[in-house]
Amino acid sequence: MMVEVAPVEHDDFCREAEERFGTVGQAMTRKVITLEPDMRASDAAMRLAAEGIAGAPVVDGGAVIGILTLRDLLEREGHTGTQTTGPFLRAERHLAKLTVAEVMTRNVVTAEADWPLTRAIQVMDEAGVNRLPVVDERGRPVGILARDDVLRAIAAALRPPAVVHPGAPKLPPDP
Repeated sequence: MMVEVAPVEHDDFCREAEERFGTVGQAMTRKVITLEPDMRASDAAMRLAAEGIAGAPVVDGGAVIGILTLRDLLEREGHTGTQTTGPFLRAERHLAKLTVAEVMTRNVVTAEADWPLTRAIQVMDEAGVNRLPVVDERGRPVGILARDDVLRAIAAALRPPAVVHPGAPKLPPDP
């Protein structure tokens, strides 16, 4: 038996997605690891590895001026395949002679916390990036929106709402 599904209008879908997925501020990671432009690139690589992240905003005077990713570091070292550990992290390599400012991506794409998450998803796709620093009106970082944050927000929107049984006792929150 065929079940017919009514077509969903694009605008209706977009409105529904905006409502269900929420805002960048709701999805972003608030703890932002930042790097300084005069930091040695090899030290930045070690910091990214230690934090378990693949990129971080570069901040000068409190404002985001760039972004440094493992991809930037690998490309600078001449590696084209995916690599998150190994010789490119050794201080004796070329990265020890470079600063973050010399390796970072300068044309950083950012987002704002009050944006609908759907807007940030479109920006990430169009710019071909996996993370967006989230900045305030002065360009200061207030969070970071990574691909994993987007997936968590979408997964949360797809889960059925929790059922609250009438008459169920209200438990106090954990301390």
